[in-house]
Amino acid sequence: MKCLRLLLLLSVMAVLSCDDDPEQNPEGFTEFVTNIDGDWKIDQVLQNGNDITNFIDFQSFSLQLSYENGMPSSYTLSNLTTPFVLGQASGNWSFDDPVYPTKINFSDGTSLDIQGAVLSGGDELTVIVPMGCTSNTYTYRLSK
Repeated sequence: MKCLRLLLLLSVMAVLSCDDDPEQNPEGFTEFVTNIDGDWKIDQVLQNGNDITNFIDFQSFSLQLSYENGMPSSYTLSNLTTPFVLGQASGNWSFDDPVYPTKINFSDGTSLDIQGAVLSGGDELTVIVPMGCTSNTYTYRLSK
């Protein structure tokens, strides 16, 4: 008799402890597009690991990156005399991957490799700038 009560009690507990299927987000998983809009200035330039920031006037440089409808859209470069890969003062830009970008692509066919992770709303961005000779590496640290 005790065995029957114990079996009945365990059965009731098992039925009561069962939950329905866990609720799932009906909208699914959403990844957000990386947002780096704003006015970017040069803080530091390294050539093959050597700091050359003080040898060239980088103070007048400004790269304005804009978004439209939450996606990268246009850019404006304020100073074409500062050594930078872009030859046009304005155009369009995009990421190679909107969620996990590793490159910034410009409408003139130029692209910049992004060094490190890109954070939405972040105020620092480091890019590798290709300028001519492949044996020279230029690393630009930008900030808002």
